[in-house]
Amino acid sequence: MQPKDTPQDLVEITHPGGHLVARVLAPSVGQAEAPLRRDAVVSRYGEAAAGKALVLDLSQVSLVSSLGLGTIVDIRNTAEKAGLRPCVVGLNRHLLELFQLMRIERLFTILRSQQELDQLLGS
Repeated sequence: MQPKDTPQDLVEITHPGGHLVARVLAPSVGQAEAPLRRDAVVSRYGEAAAGKALVLDLSQVSLVSSLGLGTIVDIRNTAEKAGLRPCVVGLNRHLLELFQLMRIERLFTILRSQQELDQLLGS
């Protein structure tokens, strides 16, 4: 029997320039791991400076379930309540189309390149 994933195995958190960057470390955001990912991100909001961004890095993700989409929106809503600007980076073409179809893209600042991310983070 394999050990269950922990939130630290599913999301990598960094703090460049006072921002909070949450990189999802698996190819899917589905029913089993979505709540763990949410908890791993939301529990770290206090580590970001007020008025800074929460950047959800989905560059390693290729599949998002309906529960995963709901989790992403919940992360966004709680980030905004915590005073953070919700951003997404690393959307592949299929995920961007899904975000557009579900009208989720209007809830986030979509960063379309590493250069846009670097500019946001002040790198």
